[in-house]
Amino acid sequence: MSYAFVVAASQNYIQGLTALLNSIEKWHGDSTAVIILSLDLDLDTTPYSFPITIIDSPVRDMVRGTAIERFRIAYEQAPSYSSICLLDADMFLTANVGLFFKIAEAGFIVTGSNGMIINFNKDYQNKYRVDLGVDDYPYPEVHTTAPIFISAKDTDWFKALYDSRRIDQWDDFLYLNLLGIKMGKDEKMVTLPPYSCTGIHHFQLKPATAVFKRGELLLSGTEERVLMVHGKWFDPGWLQDLMPTMERYLHDEDIGPKGKQRVEDAIDLLKSEFGKYVSGC
Repeated sequence: MSYAFVVAASQNYIQGLTALLNSIEKWHGDSTAVIILSLDLDLDTTPYSFPITIIDSPVRDMVRGTAIERFRIAYEQAPSYSSICLLDADMFLTANVGLFFKIAEAGFIVTGSNGMIINFNKDYQNKYRVDLGVDDYPYPEVHTTAPIFISAKDTDWFKALYDSRRIDQWDDFLYLNLLGIKMGKDEKMVTLPPYSCTGIHHFQLKPATAVFKRGELLLSGTEERVLMVHGKWFDPGWLQDLMPTMERYLHDEDIGPKGKQRVEDAIDLLKSEFGKYVSGC
């Protein structure tokens, strides 16, 4: 059985990519490969025990050259592996996720929740030219584009997105969701909580679901294991905006000092975890 992580990266993501690769070394160094779609990436692969394949992007534009081209790389490379996992270059693992490769190998899809329900109504369907056959389609499985654990037989989903050539967002995750519904991918999909793997909408910082550590385990506020962390922990501007953003949330939700402390503790913890993985654990 062979599994692979697929990620796209440019040089300005090198610290994030380093943390990701070091985390794969810790949790999966003896069981997976990594495929990197590179846009001007200068990477030393010698520290790693797992095979790394670097494919130069033929497209020079940042969005098309990484976020969009990775779908092509994924469906072209997938037949060589039992299953693959699509990741972002600003993610790092905090646990072994081998079970999800096996689930994907068995014919299912494992994704990370976007943390919201979207009604894919006629406005969405008309915009994306996908007919779901109903005027309203509230969808509880709304997911991000990373992580996605999937086998080759289901990457026709990625090919459909890539071949459409319609791109009006960074990676058009709404279109990917709609295509997934249209192609029946949602019928075989497991969607993981946002605070366990995507961290989107600051779920890993919000007081109710904020990350904390118990022993060596990284847990959410609901005491579920945190499998991966997502964010530009290497970007000073992104870091500088974290607490002001969360303070606005705390104010809007009328959350007091104890909640604020949980947010601050989660930020400090995740910064520390990122630093650990960047330096090689």
